[in-house]
Amino acid sequence: MDVLGIGNAIVDVLFRTDDDTIRAHELPKGGMTLIDEAQAEKLYTEAGETTERSGGSVANTIAIAAALGADAGYVGKVSDDRLGTSFTESIRSHGVHFTTPALSGSPATARCLVMVTPDGERTMSTFLGACTALGPDDIEQDDVAGSTVSLIEGYLADTEHARRTIGKVVDAAAKSEARVGMTLSDAGCVERHREYFRELARENVEIIIADEDEVAALVGDDPVTSLLRGRGGNCEVVVVTHGPKGSTVYDADDSVEEVGIRDADELVDTTGAGDAYAGGFLYGWTRGLDHATSGRIGAVAASHVVAQLGAQPPEGLRDKVAAEVPALR
Repeated sequence: MDVLGIGNAIVDVLFRTDDDTIRAHELPKGGMTLIDEAQAEKLYTEAGETTERSGGSVANTIAIAAALGADAGYVGKVSDDRLGTSFTESIRSHGVHFTTPALSGSPATARCLVMVTPDGERTMSTFLGACTALGPDDIEQDDVAGSTVSLIEGYLADTEHARRTIGKVVDAAAKSEARVGMTLSDAGCVERHREYFRELARENVEIIIADEDEVAALVGDDPVTSLLRGRGGNCEVVVVTHGPKGSTVYDADDSVEEVGIRDADELVDTTGAGDAYAGGFLYGWTRGLDHATSGRIGAVAASHVVAQLGAQPPEGLRDKVAAEVPALR
């Protein structure tokens, strides 16, 4: 396949709210807070009308890549409950190959309660649940070896069990022509596991896609180019996103490409903007397109995702992107 994603399988439960509600729950606006199952049930009960979609950073990225036309697969753990069924049906509906066996019994399927305020900002409360049960036995070595790139979610570094899963992906890729990609998830995750991520960047990872705060947390006082092959790292490509300022693509061949944004027709919900960019970029990269074109695909895809509620691929995404990026026609 073109892209295989490995990450935390989470159901995004989205609902609209206001700043007063976020303050009442003592949540940091725009941030992500880990909660337990009881807190998750309380928030869910209070939410009222919700929209439920397959989620998790890398799952969102893989869904976008598949919607654009990539042959894409995903590995993540859900439970055999209602939300687990919801996740499975949702991600498969976009053409993603998803066959990871569900966990029987507790803990329940992970969910992220995404509170969207009128300014389009999203505040997330996440119960990790079943996704923490993902382990090495869930990785099919042939799937990794047969992919162009296997994309690892940075949040997996939070448990030793998941780190062994990462190790199996890295080993399988090393025995083949497959590349290993990594997202850094958030700056706090990088700060928790900085040395581990730096080791992966030095030894195992060929592609990093992350925002500027995450990359800054990783490299410290060193330049971004220190992650590249021949400069101290193992990366062939490092993609740094800058929000409304676009993105920068660094290449081990010393090229640096600045990519602009595509303004959204309407800003509804910023959930998954970076994930959508990553999905678009990887679609282009696995098709052999140049960095500028791959970045443009990512930017256009992201602009359509933020114009709706939730991080799922909008209907007709490929046609919408192809209307502005001739390489997709």
